[in-house]
Amino acid sequence: MSNNGPASSAADFAITADQLGNVVNFDERANTEQTKLLNAKYGGVDGLAYFLRTHLETGLEVTDPTTMDAVDAIPRQEAFGVNLVPPPPSQTILEMIIENIKEDPIIKILILGAIVTLIIGGIQGDGWVEGIAILSAVAIVLTVTAGNDYSKDKKFKRLLLLQSDKKTKVIRGGRKDQISSWDVMVGDLVELVIGDEIPADGVLVRGNRLVVDESPLTGESIPVKKSAKSPFLFSGCQASEGTGIMLVTAVGARSSGGKIQALLSEAQGQETVLQSKLRGMALSIGKMGFMAGITTFWFSQFASSSIPVAHYPQGGFPSSDLIRLLRFFNTSVTIVVVCVPEGLPLAVTISLAFSMFKMIKDRCFVRHLEASETMGEATAICTDKTGTLTENRMTVVKTLIARKLIHGEGSGEPDSIPLSASLFSDAIRDVLMEAVCINSTCFIKYKPNDPLPLFVGSATEGALLVMAQKLGYDYDKVRKQTRKVENGEYLFTSDRKRMATLCEPRAALIPGASPPLFRLYVKGASEIILGLCQQQVNSDGMVVPLGGEDREHLFGVIRNWAGDGLRTLALAYRDFDRPLTRAERDDPEHDLVFLGLVGIKDPAGIIVRMVTGDNLLTACKIARECSILNDYGIAMEGPVFRELSIPEKKAVIPKLQVLARSSPADKHTLVSLLKEMGEVVAVTGDGTNDAPALKEADVGFAMGISGTQISMNASDIILLDDNFVSIVQSIKWGRNVLNAVRKFLQFQLSVNVVAICTTIIGAIANDESPLTPVQLLWVNLIMDTFGALALASDVPDPKLLKQKPHRRHDPILTRPMTVYVFTCALYQVVILMTILFHAEQLLYPSFNAAARGISGRRWTMTILFTTFVLMQVVNKVLARQLNFELNFLRGTTKNPLFPLMIFCILFIQTLIVQFAGDFVRTVPLTGNEWGLCIAFALGMIPYQTVIRSCVYFYRLQKTTFSQQTGGKTAANGKSLPEQQPLKQSTILKSSSVARSPADLGE
Repeated sequence: MSNNGPASSAADFAITADQLGNVVNFDERANTEQTKLLNAKYGGVDGLAYFLRTHLETGLEVTDPTTMDAVDAIPRQEAFGVNLVPPPPSQTILEMIIENIKEDPIIKILILGAIVTLIIGGIQGDGWVEGIAILSAVAIVLTVTAGNDYSKDKKFKRLLLLQSDKKTKVIRGGRKDQISSWDVMVGDLVELVIGDEIPADGVLVRGNRLVVDESPLTGESIPVKKSAKSPFLFSGCQASEGTGIMLVTAVGARSSGGKIQALLSEAQGQETVLQSKLRGMALSIGKMGFMAGITTFWFSQFASSSIPVAHYPQGGFPSSDLIRLLRFFNTSVTIVVVCVPEGLPLAVTISLAFSMFKMIKDRCFVRHLEASETMGEATAICTDKTGTLTENRMTVVKTLIARKLIHGEGSGEPDSIPLSASLFSDAIRDVLMEAVCINSTCFIKYKPNDPLPLFVGSATEGALLVMAQKLGYDYDKVRKQTRKVENGEYLFTSDRKRMATLCEPRAALIPGASPPLFRLYVKGASEIILGLCQQQVNSDGMVVPLGGEDREHLFGVIRNWAGDGLRTLALAYRDFDRPLTRAERDDPEHDLVFLGLVGIKDPAGIIVRMVTGDNLLTACKIARECSILNDYGIAMEGPVFRELSIPEKKAVIPKLQVLARSSPADKHTLVSLLKEMGEVVAVTGDGTNDAPALKEADVGFAMGISGTQISMNASDIILLDDNFVSIVQSIKWGRNVLNAVRKFLQFQLSVNVVAICTTIIGAIANDESPLTPVQLLWVNLIMDTFGALALASDVPDPKLLKQKPHRRHDPILTRPMTVYVFTCALYQVVILMTILFHAEQLLYPSFNAAARGISGRRWTMTILFTTFVLMQVVNKVLARQLNFELNFLRGTTKNPLFPLMIFCILFIQTLIVQFAGDFVRTVPLTGNEWGLCIAFALGMIPYQTVIRSCVYFYRLQKTTFSQQTGGKTAANGKSLPEQQPLKQSTILKSSSVARSPADLGE
C-alpha cells in the first residue's frame, strides 16, 4: 500500500481511538443510550465523518484518482492502528526445548539412561564418557526437534495471516473498488452486501433493509436489523440481508472481532484424522516396544546370573553384577527409544504444511489444515459449476480388441500391465491404429515440465491417441500417410452419438494382402455401434459373424465397465472394394465389422454430480457437454428428489448425475446421504445459500472471486482464480500427503524392526546391546527428522491422478508396504547377525586387532553400526516407491531436500566413525572396511529388484492367463455374468414423480 497522500499527522484528527471505542462498543450494543451519545456528543454520523476527515458520499480523499492507495495512510494508522491482528507470539527455541523435556517421556527415559551410564562410569572409573555422550545426543535431538517446531510454527503463523486477508469493497475519492481487508482504515466507507463479512467496527451511513448476523460474536442466532436507531456494526459479523454503507471507526486489535481474536493463544488447527491415526499407531508400537524392553531386561538378567539374588551376601550385589544389571537396564531403555516412532505425526505435519504452501501457487488457498489431507480421499464431488476434473486428460485403462481382454495401467485390476505393441498381432494393431488416428480431430500438446499430455479437442479422442503412442505409433505420421476421402467425414452429434471417417486405408487384417479400396472407420457410444455391427474380428484377425451370444457378452462387458465408472467406446469399420454409391455415401454406417471396445477413465477417479438451480433441460445439456451425464446416469429435478424416502434416495444416488431445480436443502441432503454411504464428498459453491452444503461436506470449495464471504467462511479451500480445474491440483496434493506418509511409514517401520531384532538378539547373546544408546539416538534422528524431511516433502507424481482414491477406512499400512518392511528387514537382520557373530572369522580374516591397537569387539560393533546406518540410506531410496515399482530412482531429482538429507547422513556418519572414538564407542575404519560396509548396504538394491521383478512377472502371468481364455472371461478367469440390455439415461421431471427404485430404472 502506498503511503502517499494528503499531508497530515495523527494530531490532525479531532477524535481519538479510545473515544471512538466508547461510542461503537460491542459490550454496550443493547444500550439505547449509545445512539444518544453518538448524536449528542459527536453530532451523529456526520460529525464522526467530520472528525475523521472523510466524506460520507465520496469517502477518503485521494491525491491520485487512478489508484485507491493515494490516501493519508501513515497518520491514520498511527492514530487508529492497522486492520491486522497479529498472531500470538511464538515460543523461543529455548522454551520449546524445555517444553519437549516436560512432555516427551522418551527424553526423560534417555536422561535417566544417561544418569545410569554415569553411575556405571563412576563405579568403573572410565565409563563417564558414554553418559556425557548420551546427554550430548539428547541435547542435539532436542535442538533439532525444537528447530523443526519453530520453523513449523512460523509457517502456520504466516498461514494465519493469509487467512485473515479478505477482499473488501470501499469507496475512496468517489470511486468504488476492492482492496485487501488489511488496507481498510478508520474513516473508510465500506460497502456491504448479502454474504459479506464486516471487516472492522463502524456505524451505518445508509442502508437498504440491512440485517446482520452477529452470532460469530454473540452466539445468538437471531439476526439484528440495522438502521439509524441501531447503527453500530461490528467486525467478524456478516450481512445476511439487504445492503449498506458503513463508516469505519475501529480496526485490527481495537475492533470487536479483533479483541476476541487477540485472546486466542492457539495458532494451529486441530489434529487431523491422519495425524490421529498415526499417533495411535505410534502409541501401539511404543507399548510393544516397552514390553520388548522389559522382556529383554528380565530375560538377560536371569539368563546371565550365575548366583540367585537371594544367595547374595549381606554386603549386597557385587559391583560387577550391579554394572551388568544397569547395562541391561540401559539396553532396555534403548529398545524403548527405538521402538517409539514419534516421527510419524511429524511427517504428516511436514507434508501437510509443505503441500498447503505449494497449493497457494496452484491458486488453491487451504483454510483448514485437514482439508488438503481429506481431498486425497475424495470420491464424489457435487458442483454447480461447469467444467471437468480431468484437465481434458483421460486414459484408456481397459481394452477388448479382437476378443482379447487387456487390463492396462490404472484399471485397478490386480493383473494390470502397461499397454504395449506386443499385446496385439501386427495386422490387428495396424488396423486399430488407423481406426484411432484417422477417425479423430484431436491432437496432443505438452506443457513445459509437465509429462502429462494436454488434449486439444475431445478428451476421449486424446485418450485414444495416447494409447496409439503407447503402442509405438505416431498419430501425426499415420494421418499424413493415409488419405481421407473428400466429404467423407461424418461428425459426431448428440443425436448420432458416433463419428465416422472414410479413407483409403494402408492396413489390412490379413498379412500380405492388399487393403480394400476404401474403408469407413466408425467410433461412438458402445451400444449404438454394437447395434450397427453384423460381424466381428476374432483373435486370429479373421472376420466372423457377430452372433447373439457374442452380442450379449459384449453388452455385459459394457455394463460392467460402466459400473466401474469407465466411459466405454466402440470401434468398428466397413470395407468397400469399389467407389460408394450416392445412397451409400448418404448412409454408410451399417453392416459394420466390430473391432473392439476401450474403457476410458477420468484420471482423478472421482464421480462428479451437477447440483444446480437451472431447469432440467439446460442442466442436462451442460452436463452432457461437460461429460458429467452419461447414458447410464439419472437426471432428476429437486421436487422429485424431495418426494423420495431415505431408502429410495440411497437407491437412486449411485446413478444420480444431475439434480436440477434444486434447493440448498436438496444439496445439503445429497451431501449428507453420500457421506452416510461411505463417500468422501467435496462440494463447490459461490453463493451464500451454498454455505450449509459446504459446511456439511468433507471438503468445501468456495470461489475466491465470485464467491460471497459467507461461502468462503464455510469452505475449507478457496479457489483463488475461480478455476474449477484447480480442484485437480488439490486432489493431487491431497493424495500426495498420504503417499508421503506411507513412504515414511514403510521406511521407519523397516528401521524399527531391524533395530529391535539386532538389539534384542545381541543383548541376550552378548550381555549388551550391539548398538549403544548414543548410536541408537543417531539412528532415531535419521529415522525421524531426516526421514521426515526427505520423504514427506516430495512433490506429487503425475501418476497420482491415475490411482483410485484412498477410502476413508482403508488401512494406512497396505499389503505391499508390509511385504517391503519384512523383506527389507530380513536382509538387514541376516547381514547384521553375520557381522555380529562372524565378522573376524568369515568377513574380514585379515583383521588384526592387536596390530592396530584397538579392541576387536569394538571394531566389530563399528562395522555393524556403520553397515546398519548405510543400509538405512539405501532403504530411504528404495522406500520412495510404493507398490513394488521397479524404477526406485524415479523422482529423486525433483526433491532437492532428499539428496541433501542423504549427504548430511553420510557426512555425519563419517565424522562419527572416524573421529568420535570413545564418545560413540567406535574405532576408525580403513578404506577397505568402508568398502565392505558399502557393499553390504548396496546389496539391498539387487535383493529388492529380484523381489519386485518376481511380483511384476507374477502379475504378468495372471494377465497372460486371462488373455488365453479368448477374451470372454474376466481378469480373475471367471465367466462374466449375463447382463440386462442397456438403458439410456433416465430423466425424471416433477410432473412424473418416481415413487420406488423400480421407477428410477433399477
